[in-house]
Amino acid sequence: MAKLTKKEYEDLIKSTTKAVLEQKGLTEVVRKLKFNEKPIDEMDKYEKTMRFFQAKMDNNRAEVAKYCGGKVKDLSGNTSGSGLELLPTEFHSDIIDRVKADPRALRNLCTVVPVTYRNGTWPVGATGISLSYESSDTNPITATSPTFSSLPYSVTRLDGYTAISRDLLSDSPVDLYNYLAKQYAKAFVKQENLSIMTGTGTNQPTGIVNTGSIVSVASANAGTTNVLTCDDLVQLPFNVDVTWRDGGAYFVNTSIVRQMKLFKDNQGRYLWDNGDVQAGVPASFNGYPVYEFSAIFPSNLTVNSKTTCTEAVFGNLEYYYFFDKMEMGSEINTQSDQAFKNHEALVKMWERIDGKLSIPASFALLTGFLA
Repeated sequence: MAKLTKKEYEDLIKSTTKAVLEQKGLTEVVRKLKFNEKPIDEMDKYEKTMRFFQAKMDNNRAEVAKYCGGKVKDLSGNTSGSGLELLPTEFHSDIIDRVKADPRALRNLCTVVPVTYRNGTWPVGATGISLSYESSDTNPITATSPTFSSLPYSVTRLDGYTAISRDLLSDSPVDLYNYLAKQYAKAFVKQENLSIMTGTGTNQPTGIVNTGSIVSVASANAGTTNVLTCDDLVQLPFNVDVTWRDGGAYFVNTSIVRQMKLFKDNQGRYLWDNGDVQAGVPASFNGYPVYEFSAIFPSNLTVNSKTTCTEAVFGNLEYYYFFDKMEMGSEINTQSDQAFKNHEALVKMWERIDGKLSIPASFALLTGFLA
């Protein structure tokens, strides 16, 4: 009878133990045993990510390096040794995939520009390609080229924070993985949307409404009652040149959607169509898509002594350049008073982004009406 090798013997013991535990309904024990004992090349993305967070919680940098590619990533361009590790690739990809799948994520409508360094410039076509007819095949061809301007960018870190039970980090790799990916994707989408529309440009992207030279249009009643009219919204797209208007959409708060849904044409037909947001078909008004947000624009602006006025935007986000360093990282703190008292790990995740409108004429801002 052939003797078992040491590895064959160990595998036999593991499989027998697993079978007995599963027979008794102790599948959670099996999962924890597998999670604790597996070598890294046998771990799935859930286990790798939770091991990464455990190592961060224990401040075990050697262990952390195994799960983030074995290196500390340079986050500032040419300067090495920032001391921050990137998230495991699979986890980063899953968060980004969830962002891309979110029908309300404005970054999906923008021109996303992956960047390598923290600061730089990006060429923007100002005139496009010049075309002309030639009257003879023998005429020399005049060389033409597009005129480019430069759009400067400087990516800034966007941080997200949450508190997690330290026991959960140890015991629930699959469920916690999905929870973290979902919650951070939703949080990043919400803040990115806000930055794209209303960012100040100081340590954050420059939002549409804060871009100089976009067309500003006062509502018809801006000097009197400040009541929004159907005509205000119908005429707004025509303040954008037809060159940029194709592909444009309305971007409004929920309070304005309530009013838009009630507007009718002269035949009594509603101008609003519900669409199917979850299927990727946005609602539309007068033939143009509408993207609704709970409070992306301020609703406390003062006009004619009325303190509840707001704004709305029409334009084409293809001309908004969203600069993304294509990296996400994390830090964990277990030593603060809150973390110690509640047996928690305070988790911070971050990304580095910037954004600017390349062609201001591609947007129009409606002002001076009640929310």
